[in-house]
Amino acid sequence: MDHINVIIAENELGEREKLKSQLAGESDIQVVGEARDGKECLDLVSRHRPDVVLIKEDLPVVNGLAAAEQISTDLPDVGVILILTGSEGQEVWHKMLRAGIKEFITRPVTADRLLEEVRKVAAIQAKAFKRAGTTPPTPTAAQPEAPKHRVVTITGPRGGCGKTVIATNLAVALARASEKVALVDLNLWGGDVAMLLDVSPKRTLGDLLPGFGGIDYDVVDSVMSKHPTGVSVLAAPLTGTFDGSTLSRYMVQSILEALREHYEYIIVDTGYANLESTLAAMDYSDLILVVVGMDLPRLRDGKLYLKNLLAANYPKEKIRVIVNRATNSKEISSTEVETILEFPVTVQIPSDDALVGSSVNLGQTFVSSSPNKPVTRALLELAEAMAPGASLEKKRTGRWFSFLQ
Repeated sequence: MDHINVIIAENELGEREKLKSQLAGESDIQVVGEARDGKECLDLVSRHRPDVVLIKEDLPVVNGLAAAEQISTDLPDVGVILILTGSEGQEVWHKMLRAGIKEFITRPVTADRLLEEVRKVAAIQAKAFKRAGTTPPTPTAAQPEAPKHRVVTITGPRGGCGKTVIATNLAVALARASEKVALVDLNLWGGDVAMLLDVSPKRTLGDLLPGFGGIDYDVVDSVMSKHPTGVSVLAAPLTGTFDGSTLSRYMVQSILEALREHYEYIIVDTGYANLESTLAAMDYSDLILVVVGMDLPRLRDGKLYLKNLLAANYPKEKIRVIVNRATNSKEISSTEVETILEFPVTVQIPSDDALVGSSVNLGQTFVSSSPNKPVTRALLELAEAMAPGASLEKKRTGRWFSFLQ
């Protein structure tokens, strides 16, 4: 395309002028329209068919999120970027997922970030749709063979569900089968991967952020630490001083793309479910492991979260549900869990607070220290579920997890 045509939908004049000035002077970007409310935005987008539209979430007349959803549905060749304040609640994020809107930026918006996002979305749209008005190409059938290099993101509807414990133990288990296992901690607000593995990294993910100008494998490799089991760890910043919103979709996917070329398994531990970095990792992953707790409030959260993922067009076959800290409760039986979630459960990991607590405090994974415990056996079942057709008995003896070949 000659120019990236952009429409700005922002009701506050000062903010609208700021966005315009940030885009001004770029030879490949042209602002072709401005809207002060959602209705005007819909009219302008319908007439001009821009490459990208920037929409404030809480526009008057027609809500910005509603306008974004209508554009995504009626004009899928137009790229939508939602502008958020950062103070939106979970309800807004759930609505975004249901509308299939995954591209957003949070105020304060820097010029570099805005330009990066606009160009990236325009490139994605140009690749997916031909501007001559043709329909998107029909998806090809999925290949039956599992990829040789697999990215697995571990997420959940709320914190405290045990994502990090599962991520670290799964990575260590996989290291028995492969020398090329990477574990990435995307939680900039206090990721615990390094602590759970008793690793003291000299450099972390935070060292990539201040001078980010492009990622290649050498750059990523320079900030990774080696665990004694062979797992390569990209740790989160230890100080907790980094704003999680600085970890953009482009940065996350650049990191994962660089790792995919050199590692057979990349396990990604995520932060909050509604962060752009979490969505970016899920978009790039071959598998998404959704971890939910056994009690009713967490199961209900899990049900809503899974519905939102499916509404956002994440393929069902890409999602695996992990019920953590499962117990033989009289109130909720193991057979009732799938009924509550309305989704098949891949594995239920039994509760063992004493073992897991000791494992966390000592910085030693339980798959290494207690290979015969029920919680470890459940991790083996999880690995088998990630590789249909693999033999669990073979993995219990000698080298574990000889799958995903």
